[in-house]
Amino acid sequence: MTSKLKSTTGVTMVELLALAVIVGIIASMSVPRFQRAYERLQFRSANRDIVSTLRLARSMSIADKLQYGVYFDFYDRTMTLFQDINNPDTYTFESNDRVVRVDTLEEHVEYVFTDLASNTITFGPNGSAGFTGGGNILTIGLVEEYYYETFHNVLRSTGRVRSYDNWELWAQQHAEGA
Repeated sequence: MTSKLKSTTGVTMVELLALAVIVGIIASMSVPRFQRAYERLQFRSANRDIVSTLRLARSMSIADKLQYGVYFDFYDRTMTLFQDINNPDTYTFESNDRVVRVDTLEEHVEYVFTDLASNTITFGPNGSAGFTGGGNILTIGLVEEYYYETFHNVLRSTGRVRSYDNWELWAQQHAEGA
């Protein structure tokens, strides 16, 4: 009767430890990939915030029938959404303009560049954009050793915002005048 109670099947402690070591090694190899993917998602989120703020300024301009704008400050890494009250024809952010909100860009955005003379884009009541320059905004993010860049272009006639993750595609679209 005692022979039926003893069983030779089962898992030994050594086998459990070996399995735990293997799972630990695999997990430690995948953590850096997850970290890089998470940081890349934060960079993309920051770019969506830029586009969202530009679109919000355009929507507010159309809804309120007033001129709104977005000012980019490279040094503080901020975007300021404002109502353009003072000198609306100059496409600039001035101290007398009414600030709607100020947003700080994500830490993964290392650099923000524009080809705008005053780093400002304004939107008129018909939704068109006003600025001096090309209407381009470039963000560069450093995730581990990799640089990621996103280009945003605001169309002057319609105020629409287009974004590109690829320099060649951006250059091709602008060479064709699209």
